[in-house]
Amino acid sequence: MELRHLRYFSAVADALHFGRAARRLHVSQPTLSHQIHQLEEEVGTPLFERARTGVRLTQAGELFRTYASRALEDVNAGLSAVGALRGLATGALRVGYPPSMRGLVVPALTAVLRRHPGLALSAQEAVVRKLERQLADGKLDVGLGYAPARLADLDAEPVFDSRLALVVARGHALAGAKSVGGKLLAEEPFALLSRGLRVRARVDAHFAAMRFAPRIALESNAVATVLAIVRAGLAVTVLPEPRLADAERLVVKRLSPAPRSELAALLWRKGAPRTPAAELFAAEVRARAKEDVG
Repeated sequence: MELRHLRYFSAVADALHFGRAARRLHVSQPTLSHQIHQLEEEVGTPLFERARTGVRLTQAGELFRTYASRALEDVNAGLSAVGALRGLATGALRVGYPPSMRGLVVPALTAVLRRHPGLALSAQEAVVRKLERQLADGKLDVGLGYAPARLADLDAEPVFDSRLALVVARGHALAGAKSVGGKLLAEEPFALLSRGLRVRARVDAHFAAMRFAPRIALESNAVATVLAIVRAGLAVTVLPEPRLADAERLVVKRLSPAPRSELAALLWRKGAPRTPAAELFAAEVRARAKEDVG
């Protein structure tokens, strides 16, 4: 018995007509009849009852159809899996993420590329609002943002609690504090992300709840710029953790009172197929987020 015997049998069982099944299979009707005859000889019993108006399955044919269908489904699933593996060798991956999550995303992308160097990676760093629109428009395969997503045609898969933390330079006077409240921050200059960014809105809301007005020395839409000023000891900042980008020579401290956390999430387009590369990237993000939280 060969795979084509199962395919030919399935086609006739669906059409209940040799002529229509032969046309669907792009073979001649005598060839199809011969193949079915070979299959019936191997099974040891007729699978179809022939008549002038068509054919119908015998009791044995009905029983065999269940197993033949299952076998074909398994073969097709195997072919799809192999095709997906080939796709990881030559496919593409388009990822979008906010700057505050760069420290989580870059290691995940690095791990994916090491395993599959043939992949063409595209990494878009932008505000979450823009990333959501690009994902909804099909310009990205997967994104990082927050749950719930703003757009109804996106699904948000939570991966970790994103909590704000104070970031200071190593050697700063606050680096040894267990937690830091408004009194200790009163005289500190701040480098903050620009207004209009989601992280800045969270920071402002937390300071407002504390009834604390920070002395702002610098505002920038780039996390790297903010952290460079902090690293130089010229200011402190508040950013989400875990995995702050460019965390070298920096110390992360808890804020008191503790800020409200948000759910950082993988963002997917509803109903759209997920590419193997996107699924692999998502698995790397989940694993690294779990390591951070744990």
